[in-house]
Amino acid sequence: MNIRTNLAIAEQLIRDTFRQARASGIAGILLAVTAICVVLCLSVRVSGDVALQGGDEPVLFLPQPLPGTVPPTTAADRGVHSVLEANPELARREGIETISGSLTLAFGAVSFPLTRERADAIGFLELLLAGGVAGTFGLLLALVWTAGFFPSFLEPHAAPTLLAKPVARWQLLLGKYLGVLTFVGFQVALFIVATWLALGVRTQVWNLSYLWCIPLLLLQFAIFYSISVLLAVVTRSTMACLFGSVLYWLLAWGINCGSVMARGLPGPEYVPSFALALADAAYWISPKPIDAQLILFNILRAEHHFERPVIFKLLESGCGFSPHLSILSSLGITGVLLALSAFEFDRADY
Repeated sequence: MNIRTNLAIAEQLIRDTFRQARASGIAGILLAVTAICVVLCLSVRVSGDVALQGGDEPVLFLPQPLPGTVPPTTAADRGVHSVLEANPELARREGIETISGSLTLAFGAVSFPLTRERADAIGFLELLLAGGVAGTFGLLLALVWTAGFFPSFLEPHAAPTLLAKPVARWQLLLGKYLGVLTFVGFQVALFIVATWLALGVRTQVWNLSYLWCIPLLLLQFAIFYSISVLLAVVTRSTMACLFGSVLYWLLAWGINCGSVMARGLPGPEYVPSFALALADAAYWISPKPIDAQLILFNILRAEHHFERPVIFKLLESGCGFSPHLSILSSLGITGVLLALSAFEFDRADY
Protein backbone atom coordinates (compact mmCIF):
# COMPACT_ATOMS: atom_id res chain seq x y z
CA MET A 1 0.00 0.00 0.00
CA ASN A 2 1.13 3.54 -0.70
CA ILE A 3 1.57 6.37 1.77
CA ARG A 4 -1.81 7.91 0.89
CA THR A 5 -3.61 4.69 1.77
CA ASN A 6 -1.76 4.40 5.08
CA LEU A 7 -2.63 7.98 5.95
CA ALA A 8 -6.29 7.35 5.10
CA ILE A 9 -6.35 4.31 7.40
CA ALA A 10 -4.74 6.30 10.23
CA GLU A 11 -7.23 9.13 9.71
CA GLN A 12 -10.20 6.75 9.94
CA LEU A 13 -8.84 5.15 13.12
CA ILE A 14 -8.29 8.59 14.67
CA ARG A 15 -11.85 9.60 13.76
CA ASP A 16 -13.11 6.35 15.26
CA THR A 17 -11.26 7.05 18.51
CA PHE A 18 -12.79 10.53 18.81
CA ARG A 19 -16.27 9.07 18.15
CA GLN A 20 -15.63 6.41 20.77
CA ALA A 21 -14.51 9.02 23.30
CA ARG A 22 -17.57 11.17 22.62
CA ALA A 23 -19.97 8.24 22.85
CA SER A 24 -18.50 7.03 26.15
CA GLY A 25 -18.65 10.51 27.70
CA ILE A 26 -14.88 10.72 28.26
CA ALA A 27 -14.50 13.69 25.93
CA GLY A 28 -17.21 15.61 27.79
CA ILE A 29 -15.65 14.89 31.20
CA LEU A 30 -12.20 16.07 30.07
CA LEU A 31 -13.68 19.20 28.52
CA ALA A 32 -15.53 19.90 31.78
CA VAL A 33 -12.29 19.60 33.78
CA THR A 34 -10.57 21.98 31.36
CA ALA A 35 -13.47 24.45 31.59
CA ILE A 36 -13.34 24.44 35.42
CA CYS A 37 -9.59 25.12 35.39
CA VAL A 38 -10.01 27.91 32.81
CA VAL A 39 -12.69 29.58 34.94
CA LEU A 40 -10.37 29.31 37.94
CA CYS A 41 -7.57 30.95 35.92
CA LEU A 42 -9.92 33.71 34.80
CA SER A 43 -10.69 34.40 38.47
CA VAL A 44 -7.02 35.09 39.27
CA ARG A 45 -6.13 38.66 40.21
CA VAL A 46 -2.78 40.10 41.25
CA SER A 47 -2.76 43.45 43.02
CA GLY A 48 -0.18 45.65 44.72
CA ASP A 49 2.81 43.86 43.24
CA VAL A 50 6.12 45.44 42.27
CA ALA A 51 8.52 44.70 39.42
CA LEU A 52 11.74 43.10 40.61
CA GLN A 53 13.48 42.88 37.24
CA GLY A 54 16.13 45.57 37.05
CA GLY A 55 18.01 44.76 33.87
CA ASP A 56 21.37 43.14 34.52
CA GLU A 57 21.51 44.22 38.16
CA PRO A 58 20.00 42.01 40.88
CA VAL A 59 17.03 43.58 42.67
CA LEU A 60 16.87 43.54 46.46
CA PHE A 61 13.43 43.16 47.99
CA LEU A 62 11.64 42.67 51.29
CA PRO A 63 8.98 39.97 51.11
CA GLN A 64 5.80 40.18 53.11
CA PRO A 65 6.20 38.65 56.57
CA LEU A 66 4.40 35.32 56.63
CA PRO A 67 3.15 33.37 59.67
CA GLY A 68 6.04 31.43 61.16
CA THR A 69 8.68 33.54 59.39
CA VAL A 70 11.97 33.60 61.30
CA PRO A 71 12.94 37.24 62.09
CA PRO A 72 16.53 38.51 61.80
CA THR A 73 18.69 37.16 64.61
CA THR A 74 20.70 40.21 65.72
CA ALA A 75 19.25 43.35 67.24
CA ALA A 76 20.87 45.53 64.58
CA ASP A 77 19.41 43.48 61.75
CA ARG A 78 15.98 43.52 63.38
CA GLY A 79 16.14 47.28 63.73
CA VAL A 80 17.13 47.88 60.10
CA HIS A 81 14.56 45.35 58.88
CA SER A 82 11.76 46.98 60.91
CA VAL A 83 12.62 50.49 59.71
CA LEU A 84 12.67 49.43 56.06
CA GLU A 85 9.43 47.47 56.39
CA ALA A 86 7.69 50.43 58.04
CA ASN A 87 8.94 52.90 55.45
CA PRO A 88 8.79 51.48 51.89
CA GLU A 89 9.81 54.85 50.40
CA LEU A 90 13.01 54.85 52.46
CA ALA A 91 13.67 51.26 51.39
CA ARG A 92 13.10 52.19 47.75
CA ARG A 93 15.61 55.05 48.01
CA GLU A 94 18.09 52.48 49.28
CA GLY A 95 17.38 50.31 46.21
CA ILE A 96 15.14 47.83 48.05
CA GLU A 97 11.56 47.15 46.94
CA THR A 98 8.94 46.14 49.49
CA ILE A 99 6.39 43.52 48.38
CA SER A 100 2.91 44.12 49.76
CA GLY A 101 0.63 42.72 47.08
CA SER A 102 -1.69 39.74 47.01
CA LEU A 103 -2.93 37.04 44.66
CA THR A 104 -6.62 36.15 44.78
CA LEU A 105 -8.48 33.15 43.38
CA ALA A 106 -12.18 32.35 42.87
CA PHE A 107 -12.96 36.05 42.25
CA GLY A 108 -11.59 37.16 45.59
CA ALA A 109 -12.83 34.28 47.77
CA VAL A 110 -9.28 33.05 48.43
CA SER A 111 -6.31 35.37 48.91
CA PHE A 112 -2.58 34.75 49.28
CA PRO A 113 0.15 37.32 50.03
CA LEU A 114 2.81 37.70 47.35
CA THR A 115 6.36 36.76 48.31
CA ARG A 116 7.90 37.65 44.94
CA GLU A 117 6.78 39.43 41.80
CA ARG A 118 3.77 38.78 39.59
CA ALA A 119 5.50 36.49 37.06
CA ASP A 120 6.73 34.15 39.81
CA ALA A 121 3.27 33.95 41.36
CA ILE A 122 1.74 32.95 38.02
CA GLY A 123 4.59 30.52 37.43
CA PHE A 124 3.66 28.85 40.70
CA LEU A 125 0.05 28.42 39.50
CA GLU A 126 1.25 27.01 36.18
CA LEU A 127 3.43 24.53 38.05
CA LEU A 128 0.40 23.32 40.02
CA LEU A 129 -1.69 23.04 36.85
CA ALA A 130 0.96 21.21 34.81
CA GLY A 131 2.59 19.09 37.50
CA GLY A 132 -0.41 18.37 39.72
CA VAL A 133 -3.66 18.68 37.77
CA ALA A 134 -2.40 17.50 34.37
CA GLY A 135 0.87 15.70 35.13
CA THR A 136 -0.25 13.42 37.97
CA PHE A 137 -4.02 13.52 38.45
CA GLY A 138 -4.70 14.03 34.75
CA LEU A 139 -2.31 11.30 33.61
CA LEU A 140 -3.89 8.73 35.92
CA LEU A 141 -7.40 9.69 34.83
CA ALA A 142 -6.38 9.50 31.18
CA LEU A 143 -4.95 5.99 31.69
CA VAL A 144 -8.12 4.88 33.50
CA TRP A 145 -10.59 6.45 31.11
CA THR A 146 -8.86 5.24 27.93
CA ALA A 147 -8.34 1.70 29.28
CA GLY A 148 -11.41 0.45 27.41
CA PHE A 149 -10.50 1.86 24.00
CA PHE A 150 -8.35 -1.05 22.85
CA PRO A 151 -10.40 -3.93 24.33
CA SER A 152 -13.52 -2.67 22.54
CA PHE A 153 -11.46 -2.25 19.37
CA LEU A 154 -10.41 -5.92 19.63
CA GLU A 155 -13.81 -7.38 20.54
CA PRO A 156 -14.71 -10.51 18.53
CA HIS A 157 -17.68 -8.83 16.82
CA ALA A 158 -15.60 -5.81 15.73
CA ALA A 159 -12.14 -7.16 14.94
CA PRO A 160 -13.09 -9.56 12.08
CA THR A 161 -14.59 -6.65 10.12
CA LEU A 162 -11.34 -4.72 10.43
CA LEU A 163 -9.15 -7.72 9.72
CA ALA A 164 -11.08 -8.48 6.53
CA LYS A 165 -9.65 -5.33 4.99
CA PRO A 166 -6.32 -5.56 3.09
CA VAL A 167 -4.40 -3.92 5.95
CA ALA A 168 -1.60 -5.44 8.01
CA ARG A 169 -2.54 -6.11 11.61
CA TRP A 170 0.37 -4.10 12.96
CA GLN A 171 -0.88 -1.11 10.98
CA LEU A 172 -4.30 -1.39 12.60
CA LEU A 173 -2.71 -1.67 16.04
CA LEU A 174 -0.39 1.31 15.60
CA GLY A 175 -3.16 3.29 13.91
CA LYS A 176 -5.45 2.82 16.89
CA TYR A 177 -2.57 3.68 19.27
CA LEU A 178 -1.97 6.85 17.26
CA GLY A 179 -5.69 7.61 17.45
CA VAL A 180 -5.68 7.43 21.25
CA LEU A 181 -2.53 9.58 21.42
CA THR A 182 -4.13 12.14 19.10
CA PHE A 183 -7.23 12.33 21.28
CA VAL A 184 -5.22 12.71 24.51
CA GLY A 185 -2.83 15.15 22.82
CA PHE A 186 -5.77 17.30 21.76
CA GLN A 187 -7.10 17.35 25.33
CA VAL A 188 -3.65 18.15 26.78
CA ALA A 189 -3.04 20.94 24.27
CA LEU A 190 -6.49 22.38 24.89
CA PHE A 191 -5.93 22.35 28.67
CA ILE A 192 -2.46 23.92 28.55
CA VAL A 193 -3.22 26.54 25.89
CA ALA A 194 -6.58 27.52 27.41
CA THR A 195 -5.19 27.95 30.93
CA TRP A 196 -2.15 29.80 29.54
CA LEU A 197 -4.39 32.21 27.65
CA ALA A 198 -6.70 32.70 30.65
CA LEU A 199 -3.80 33.48 32.98
CA GLY A 200 -2.19 35.73 30.37
CA VAL A 201 -5.36 37.73 29.78
CA ARG A 202 -5.97 38.22 33.50
CA THR A 203 -2.40 38.95 34.60
CA GLN A 204 -0.50 39.94 31.43
CA VAL A 205 2.08 37.25 32.20
CA TRP A 206 2.85 35.19 29.11
CA ASN A 207 5.18 32.36 30.12
CA LEU A 208 6.00 30.52 26.89
CA SER A 209 7.90 27.81 28.81
CA TYR A 210 4.52 26.58 30.07
CA LEU A 211 3.67 25.42 26.53
CA TRP A 212 6.52 22.90 26.65
CA CYS A 213 4.30 20.91 29.01
CA ILE A 214 2.22 19.76 26.02
CA PRO A 215 4.81 17.43 24.41
CA LEU A 216 6.20 16.37 27.80
CA LEU A 217 2.80 15.32 29.21
CA LEU A 218 1.79 13.60 25.97
CA LEU A 219 5.09 11.72 25.96
CA GLN A 220 4.43 10.47 29.50
CA PHE A 221 0.99 9.20 28.50
CA ALA A 222 2.37 7.49 25.38
CA ILE A 223 4.95 5.64 27.48
CA PHE A 224 2.52 4.32 30.08
CA TYR A 225 -0.30 3.60 27.64
CA SER A 226 1.87 1.09 25.79
CA ILE A 227 1.35 -1.46 28.59
CA SER A 228 -2.41 -1.00 28.24
CA VAL A 229 -2.12 -1.89 24.55
CA LEU A 230 -0.21 -5.08 25.35
CA LEU A 231 -2.69 -6.13 28.03
CA ALA A 232 -5.59 -5.45 25.68
CA VAL A 233 -4.11 -7.70 23.00
CA VAL A 234 -3.32 -10.47 25.48
CA THR A 235 -6.47 -10.38 27.64
CA ARG A 236 -9.04 -8.25 25.75
CA SER A 237 -10.17 -7.14 29.19
CA THR A 238 -10.88 -3.53 30.11
CA MET A 239 -10.29 -4.25 33.81
CA ALA A 240 -6.90 -5.81 33.08
CA CYS A 241 -5.91 -2.72 31.08
CA LEU A 242 -7.18 -0.38 33.78
CA PHE A 243 -5.46 -2.00 36.76
CA GLY A 244 -2.41 -3.04 34.74
CA SER A 245 -1.64 0.47 33.49
CA VAL A 246 -2.08 2.00 36.97
CA LEU A 247 0.11 -0.70 38.55
CA TYR A 248 2.70 -0.16 35.82
CA TRP A 249 2.70 3.56 36.66
CA LEU A 250 3.15 2.83 40.39
CA LEU A 251 5.86 0.24 39.68
CA ALA A 252 7.72 2.70 37.46
CA TRP A 253 7.67 5.28 40.25
CA GLY A 254 9.02 2.70 42.71
CA ILE A 255 11.78 1.49 40.39
CA ASN A 256 12.77 5.03 39.40
CA CYS A 257 12.89 6.20 43.02
CA GLY A 258 14.73 3.11 44.31
CA SER A 259 17.33 3.11 41.55
CA VAL A 260 18.07 6.82 41.93
CA MET A 261 18.38 6.48 45.70
CA ALA A 262 20.72 3.48 45.36
CA ARG A 263 22.89 5.06 42.68
CA GLY A 264 23.07 8.34 44.59
CA LEU A 265 24.52 6.87 47.79
CA PRO A 266 28.03 8.12 48.58
CA GLY A 267 29.94 4.83 48.64
CA PRO A 268 29.84 1.09 47.86
CA GLU A 269 29.88 0.22 51.56
CA TYR A 270 26.16 1.06 51.75
CA VAL A 271 24.98 -1.08 48.82
CA PRO A 272 26.68 -4.17 47.31
CA SER A 273 28.07 -3.75 43.82
CA PHE A 274 25.65 -6.28 42.31
CA ALA A 275 22.72 -4.33 43.81
CA LEU A 276 24.05 -1.12 42.27
CA ALA A 277 24.36 -2.84 38.90
CA LEU A 278 20.81 -4.16 39.22
CA ALA A 279 19.52 -0.70 40.18
CA ASP A 280 21.34 0.82 37.22
CA ALA A 281 19.87 -1.74 34.83
CA ALA A 282 16.37 -1.26 36.27
CA TYR A 283 16.70 2.48 35.81
CA TRP A 284 17.50 2.22 32.11
CA ILE A 285 14.94 -0.45 31.14
CA SER A 286 11.90 1.09 32.84
CA PRO A 287 9.89 4.32 32.40
CA LYS A 288 11.14 7.26 34.45
CA PRO A 289 8.32 9.41 35.86
CA ILE A 290 10.65 11.07 38.39
CA ASP A 291 12.94 12.13 35.54
CA ALA A 292 9.93 13.59 33.76
CA GLN A 293 8.93 15.50 36.90
CA LEU A 294 12.48 16.87 37.15
CA ILE A 295 12.40 18.00 33.52
CA LEU A 296 9.06 19.73 34.16
CA PHE A 297 10.46 21.23 37.39
CA ASN A 298 13.38 22.75 35.47
CA ILE A 299 11.30 23.95 32.52
CA LEU A 300 8.93 25.87 34.80
CA ARG A 301 11.80 27.11 37.03
CA ALA A 302 10.07 25.72 40.09
CA GLU A 303 13.16 26.30 42.24
CA HIS A 304 11.83 29.85 42.66
CA HIS A 305 8.91 28.44 44.65
CA PHE A 306 10.07 25.16 46.17
CA GLU A 307 13.20 23.72 47.64
CA ARG A 308 14.56 21.20 45.15
CA PRO A 309 13.51 17.75 46.44
CA VAL A 310 16.25 15.42 47.63
CA ILE A 311 15.41 12.85 44.96
CA PHE A 312 15.98 15.51 42.27
CA LYS A 313 19.34 16.48 43.80
CA LEU A 314 20.42 12.83 43.83
CA LEU A 315 19.27 12.36 40.26
CA GLU A 316 21.19 15.37 38.99
CA SER A 317 24.35 15.02 41.05
CA GLY A 318 25.03 11.33 41.54
CA CYS A 319 23.54 9.63 38.52
CA GLY A 320 24.88 11.58 35.56
CA PHE A 321 21.38 12.74 34.65
CA SER A 322 20.71 13.37 30.97
CA PRO A 323 17.19 14.47 29.92
CA HIS A 324 17.73 13.24 26.36
CA LEU A 325 18.94 9.77 27.36
CA SER A 326 16.17 9.51 29.93
CA ILE A 327 13.49 10.20 27.33
CA LEU A 328 15.09 7.97 24.68
CA SER A 329 15.44 5.00 27.05
CA SER A 330 11.80 5.37 28.15
CA LEU A 331 10.74 5.44 24.52
CA GLY A 332 12.84 2.31 23.96
CA ILE A 333 10.80 0.24 26.42
CA THR A 334 7.64 1.70 24.85
CA GLY A 335 8.78 0.48 21.45
CA VAL A 336 9.46 -2.99 22.86
CA LEU A 337 5.98 -3.20 24.40
CA LEU A 338 4.34 -2.06 21.16
CA ALA A 339 6.39 -4.59 19.17
CA LEU A 340 5.27 -7.37 21.52
CA SER A 341 1.68 -6.17 21.14
CA ALA A 342 1.94 -6.26 17.33
CA PHE A 343 3.51 -9.73 17.45
CA GLU A 344 0.78 -11.09 19.74
CA PHE A 345 -1.96 -9.42 17.70
CA ASP A 346 -0.60 -11.00 14.52
CA ARG A 347 -0.81 -14.45 16.15
CA ALA A 348 -4.28 -13.94 17.65
CA ASP A 349 -7.10 -16.07 16.30
CA TYR A 350 -10.40 -14.36 15.36
